[in-house]
This record gives sequence, C-alpha cells and structure tokens, in this order.
Amino acid sequence: MTKLFLRCALGLLIVAVCSVSADALVPNEVLVVANTNSIESVELGKYYAQQRGIPDQNIALIQTTSYHTIKRKDYDSQIRAPLRQILLDRNLATKIRCLVVMWGVPIQVLEPPASAPRSGPATTQTAFEPIYRTAATKAHYRLAVDYKLLGSVCNVFPEPQTEMFKPLGKLFKSPIQAPNPPLMEYKALLKDIYVLLGDKQIRLLRIRDHRKQRIASRQLMGLHLDIGGLNGLINFVETAKPPDAPAADYLKKLLKEAERQLNLLRQKQPSKQNIKAQLILMDTIAGASLVFSYARDKSGGELETMRERKPAAKNIINAADASVDSELALLWLPKDYKLTGPLTNPLHWQMAAKLKGQAPPVLMTARIDGPTANDAKRIISSSISTEKLGLRGKFYIDAGGKYPPYDEHLRKLYKFVTTHTKIETIFDEQKAVFRPNSCPDASLYVGWYSLKKYVPAFTWTNGAVGWHVSSWEAQQLRDPAAQTWCPKMIQNGVAATLGAVTEPTLNAFPNPEEFFPLLLTGKYTLAECYWRTIRAVSWKIMLIGDPLYKPFAVNPQVSVDVLPKGLAP
Repeated sequence: MTKLFLRCALGLLIVAVCSVSADALVPNEVLVVANTNSIESVELGKYYAQQRGIPDQNIALIQTTSYHTIKRKDYDSQIRAPLRQILLDRNLATKIRCLVVMWGVPIQVLEPPASAPRSGPATTQTAFEPIYRTAATKAHYRLAVDYKLLGSVCNVFPEPQTEMFKPLGKLFKSPIQAPNPPLMEYKALLKDIYVLLGDKQIRLLRIRDHRKQRIASRQLMGLHLDIGGLNGLINFVETAKPPDAPAADYLKKLLKEAERQLNLLRQKQPSKQNIKAQLILMDTIAGASLVFSYARDKSGGELETMRERKPAAKNIINAADASVDSELALLWLPKDYKLTGPLTNPLHWQMAAKLKGQAPPVLMTARIDGPTANDAKRIISSSISTEKLGLRGKFYIDAGGKYPPYDEHLRKLYKFVTTHTKIETIFDEQKAVFRPNSCPDASLYVGWYSLKKYVPAFTWTNGAVGWHVSSWEAQQLRDPAAQTWCPKMIQNGVAATLGAVTEPTLNAFPNPEEFFPLLLTGKYTLAECYWRTIRAVSWKIMLIGDPLYKPFAVNPQVSVDVLPKGLAP
C-alpha cells in the first residue's frame, strides 16, 4: 500500500504556492465554504466565522447540490473552479492554508463515467422499487404543495381549524389546489422553498397583530414539520422561538423514539410492509425532503443521497471516487491530475521532511457537518467552550480488531499516553468492542471493529475527540437515523471525528500513535494534527470537526520534546 501512495510523481506536487508555516493555524488562514442552495449551510458558515473571528472576506459562498454525492464534472464546475476564482479574486491564494466545509456541501465525489462501471448482484431492494417510486412521487407533490402554501403565509390569515400542525391543510385556506405536472425540478424546488422559508421567518417578526402572528407562526411550524420533519421543526423552534411553539425537549424525545423505531425496522428482513413503515418514520424524522431523496435513490433514480455501494476488492485501490474534502486539498493542482487511486499527501510529516520546506499546493481541509445542521452547530459551540477549560476525561483504546498487526499501533499509543501523561486510559484487547454503557466520562477514543454498527458504549464529555477504524462510517453522515459511527458519535456528543465515504483500506487512516500525541501537546489545531498524520489525498477519508479546535490549549498533556523526531512542525 505504501508504494501505491507514493506512485504519484512528486514533480506534479511541488508547484510552490506559499511557504509551509510551522506556526499554528490561525483564523485568517481559514476559508469557510458554504452552499447557497442551503439556508442552514450559509447561516452555519457565518456563525462559525463570527465565533472564530474569521474575516468576512474569508467566507466563500458557492452554489451546488446539497445532496450527499456530486458527479465529478459538477464538482469541477460548481465547487473546485468557483473556489479557485474566489481565492484569486480576493487575493487570498497565498494566505489560505485551510478550507472548512459547512453542512449542506456535498460529501462524496463520484468517479467519472469513463471509469470502470460498478457491478454486483442485484439486491433485495429491486423488488421494492415500485414502493420507492410511488413514495418519491408523492413526496415531490407534497413539496410542490408546500411551496404553494408558503406563498400565503404572512399574507392571508385564516383561522386554523385544528390545534394540531397536521392535517396541514387545516392550517390554511381550504381547499388546496394540487399543482399540475410537470412539477418543478426537485433541486430548484427545494432551494426556492428554503429561500422562501427564510423570508417568511423575517416577515413573521414584523407582524404586530398578535392573532395574525400566531396564525402565521403555526403555519410556518406546520410547513417546517412537513418539509423537514421533526429535525426541521426543532431547528425552527430553537432558532426562531415562534409563539405557541411546542417545547424543543418534547420534540427531541419524539425524534429519538422515531429514530429508535426506524433502527429496529432496519434490523428486520425487508418486506413491503417493513419498507413502507420505514418511509413513514423517515418522514417523521426529516420530512418530505428526505423521503423524496431517499426513495428516488432506491427506485433507481439519479440521486445518490444514501446509496451504499461496495466496490469489488480488486477495484478498491484504483477507485476514482473520493471525499469532497480530500479532493479539495488539491485545489491548486492542474485539473487533470491522476484520479485512479490515492496520491501521496505532501503535508504528512514524513513526506514534509523529504520536501525540505518546499510547499506543494496542498491545503488542509475539514468539515463541520453531521446528521442535522443543529448537530453541526453543536460541534462549533462544544469546541469553543471546551477550549476555555481544556478537554478532560478518560481515554478509551479498543484493540483486538480485524487484523492483529494494526493493534500494534494502538499498543504504541497506549504506551505513549500512560508514559507521558496522567490521563486515565483504558486499553482493551478483547475481540468484542466495548459493551454498551461501559465507557463513562469518555473524552478521547480510538478503536475497532464494528462495521457500520455504532455501539453506545460511551458517555462523551464536552468536546470529545475520537474515531472508529472501519470502512464506510461517514457514508451516511447526514442520515439522522443511520447507525454508522460518524453520525451516531456526533449525535451523542463527539466534537471531532473522522471517517471514510467508501472503502479506504486500513493504511489510509492516520496512525493513532501520531495523531493523538500531537493533539495532546495543545500546540496544534485539529486540522494540523490530522493533515500531519494522514497519508493520502484524493482519497476516501475526511475530518469532521472545527479545524481550529485545540482541546488541550489550556491544559497541555505532553511536551513537543517527547514526540518522535520530525512529527511536530
């Protein structure tokens, strides 16, 4: 695998843009990337910049899909090219060292059409395609109706005929006229809906008549519930604080129960009844928008929001798809760089030593993301609040995974932590992962191997950092009901993690005995610790967390002097 990482010609990578800095990453060296097709993405980007003191000119707004995946040609035209131009136009090309991607920006770049087609046996999902197709069509019509209803909010004030948010029509003037086909294309429709929702939220605050404000408020709550499910309603209630709103804690309990029920259904043998019940729960959790994108994907449509594809083993190292973030690291390379497999990361500490100060055009990247925009926002607040007091708690290291040689990395980490710090560290070498509810006060974690099945062993402290060594754990990052490790760790309180969008191979993960010691110095940001220890770019793994996060800044645990020579800049 090492040879595969090194096969890219170094000459391609040593087109100098700026000198590598040994200084810690600072706010004015970070570019915030948000998607104008998502109101939450833009709001989150502005919030993060404000909280971290990042200049306004360092906020880059691009217009792209908000789906999980993006085609290679669209990535080039909608993300890569606009960001290059923004940096050049704002005279930031030599000043930006890190890109932080906000919730709402795509997560995975698909391989180009010219690549070998993916193939495999038909799955049981094909038998249920008519169910998915019907669900997608109904959800599309619902969104079109919601769009029409939105036009009357804050303009017409009929007395609601129900105290409930549903049936939705009883909150509006009856009857509702269904839209005529062809319907507006989904992406454009959803974009217009969210723009209009934002506008109506502002207008709601300007209504002085209490009766009318209450009517419009309930209509908006009903629409948020229909479009974005409980996730959408919770976000609206917590941010806008509309009158007569249900308690957010109550809504969160309903959300948690719906997620629990969905998880139980997913563990059962698929059937028509089971699939329909799952779609109803998805609707409850994240509304018509999720039902449409998920069902359209499962029915064989073009959307790729939640499809889980496992390439044949022989094609893994030649795959041309990658995480958007890993691809963005090569923003300054010529467009035609090699796509069939991983490229060496020149920022890795051992490669950086070989380059002897020459600066290849590689940027650090990270993303602030999660199942919902609220989860992403919590990452920011947790990181900043933790920095003030320092990260405190226990370190859990779970060895005994799939391949015994990798356990040696975890043993080295355990030896380092127990030799050089006073952190209480729990090291386990049993084949089974930590049992549920067995890891209280968890602030740091690394372990394996429970593929795509999060085990709720941990009670995470504020600002916790850790990851699970396993494939595909970031593939369903924005699915609130997913049981993979990245979304569940974030939902349960972790502030920083990393994961793969498809199979990355084991050597692609950072060595834990390098990443964590750097972090424990309190001197280097999360992004620097990751990019000094990740071996590949244009590949599958991405960092999820605030790139400026320094959890041990006020309570450093180790001195740089005890690190392996060359690991620290």
